[in-house]
Amino acid sequence: MLPEYKKYIKFFTVALFLVFTFKSTFAATLTLTKIGVLDLGGKTYNEWWYTGTNPTFYGTAAKDSTVSLKIAETTFTTTADVAGNWSYLVSMAKGDYAIEISSGTEKLSFTLHLGQTMSDSTSQTSPSAPGTLSTGFNQFIGVTFGIGVILLATYLYFSTDSKRKTIFENRMLKED
Repeated sequence: MLPEYKKYIKFFTVALFLVFTFKSTFAATLTLTKIGVLDLGGKTYNEWWYTGTNPTFYGTAAKDSTVSLKIAETTFTTTADVAGNWSYLVSMAKGDYAIEISSGTEKLSFTLHLGQTMSDSTSQTSPSAPGTLSTGFNQFIGVTFGIGVILLATYLYFSTDSKRKTIFENRMLKED
């Protein structure tokens, strides 16, 4: 019986290897890490307040990819370095700006209130509000879970009925 289970172990090993090898395909690579000296701490909001003017935007993206920074109707571009880091200094006066940062199919958008402090009457917006990236680690977990369910169902299908198992082995797993 032991040789039969070796086939399942090989299958599980290959499936897990493929999932972990290609996990970066499902993860978001575009991030905004800082606006000027304001460290965003990995959070994404629909609105940001920055008391200074002429900020530098810092972030990460896929290495050597083009990052577009659209402020109102003007678009600027920069390129991520080999480590995936990018930055862009913009000259902006005090005011409210619609910002859209994109790279490939990924997009971040928010309103930047420049040269202003957040008023006390403004309620705090929760992280990951609409308009933020919809890809990331949760998709990786979902794909991994889905593959696990399929593998478990396959194992249970063949292990509970010896006739199915015998037919499957005779047709598919012939070892010469």
